[in-house]
Amino acid sequence: MTFDDADTIESTNDSSGERNRLIAAARQVMERNGWWGFKVENVLKQSGLSTRSFYRHFEKKSDLLMAVLDEELAELAVRLRRATAGAPTHTGKVRAYLTTTIDFAYSPDFADRSSLLASLWRELIDEYPEAIEHCTEKLIAPLSEIMVAGHDAGELESEDPLGDSRAVFYMLWSITADQAALGSRSTRAEVEDMALGFVTRAIGIRPN
Repeated sequence: MTFDDADTIESTNDSSGERNRLIAAARQVMERNGWWGFKVENVLKQSGLSTRSFYRHFEKKSDLLMAVLDEELAELAVRLRRATAGAPTHTGKVRAYLTTTIDFAYSPDFADRSSLLASLWRELIDEYPEAIEHCTEKLIAPLSEIMVAGHDAGELESEDPLGDSRAVFYMLWSITADQAALGSRSTRAEVEDMALGFVTRAIGIRPN
């Protein structure tokens, strides 16, 4: 490795660290103020970085918001994988995916955050359709893998496991986003019964 190579690596690491600091600061600011009260100057104050640092990584505020949404949804995808991994059957894994997704709207520790993410998703989808689709694929992936494996094992009835996974995801995400935004006007049991009924008919998961 030459000195030039070492300098390049160090510069890349510094740049990545700076970007991560901005995203982390943005998440903290958003937790306090929501995206509607979100200002870049507050992010810079929180991060201790300069305006020049911001424009090294983002052209505008919405670019930073999209980076925040991407990171938040990637963490949700990890939660879904962890929740489904513990179930011993494919049917159980589908149930775990469903209930965990609904929890995003009803859990006391997560409902406010879900409302924020749903609002942010709707705000950014027209400007960043490809990035939103990338986020969507990460959230669908745990379910689609379960559906394909369950279909191959003969445990789940689905002629199109990938297509059905997308349909189930959008149904669940729509319910979760609406409930989070509306302050959970329907009870969790009502939402789960409705969602489980749809999924049972669609892919033939077994009742308890």
